[in-house]
Amino acid sequence: MQQCYVVDAAKAPWKRSATEGIAFACQVLLSGDDGGPEALHFRFDDCPSVYAHMHLTSQFQLLLGGAMDFPRGVKHLEALAIHYTDHNMPYGPFAVSQNHDMLVLHPKAGGIISMANLEARRKINLRGRLFASLAAEQEWRPLPNVDHSEFKLLMPPDFGPAAVVVRVPAHAALAMPAAEFGRYEVVVEGSVIIEGQEIGPPGFRYTCGEQAAEPLVTGVNGASVVFLTFDRDALEGGITGEALAVEAAQAMARAI
Repeated sequence: MQQCYVVDAAKAPWKRSATEGIAFACQVLLSGDDGGPEALHFRFDDCPSVYAHMHLTSQFQLLLGGAMDFPRGVKHLEALAIHYTDHNMPYGPFAVSQNHDMLVLHPKAGGIISMANLEARRKINLRGRLFASLAAEQEWRPLPNVDHSEFKLLMPPDFGPAAVVVRVPAHAALAMPAAEFGRYEVVVEGSVIIEGQEIGPPGFRYTCGEQAAEPLVTGVNGASVVFLTFDRDALEGGITGEALAVEAAQAMARAI
């Protein structure tokens, strides 16, 4: 079934909350309640240790501002950056600082479960992938067939999931192939026109299905857009009737 969601983040309300004593502000941009994608916008207060946890679905984190420090040499991230995990792939604890600001993007509702939970440890995806990348570490390359445009690969082309940031001038059309397992198209600079709406940062479109979506068209000042594409792992996991999944859904609901 073809899915398409267009979200103007500027219109979503903010809420102050906390989880395990860690304070943050949050926007629920997509709830996942309809079986579709789940998208959350977080701004964590400075914290030296956000507890180790996992989500029950694959995930892109897009760091829009501030910094994140992951343990055991995984990565120091500064915006603009991505962090990807497969379903049931634990990560953390990690530190956040410098006016942290990120999107958490799932292909479906994924909940959250602390790795202090012994049952969760038995459900770890032992073959799961984890990847992190800073845009500043990648080189701009010319974008074929679009004048005065460029792109950066944020993940290796053979990794599976894909991440690329594209920078293009005004009134350019950005066409992408179909996203069989789902793709977020996030505006990080400028604006794009989607279905007659002008969307600025960090608004986005999510598409999933066998048909390619209509091209994005950049606004009068051009745009930078991050394309985050899931692979087959997006079909795994999620919120089911199992006890651990119910607990993960409840934990996310309490947090946001």
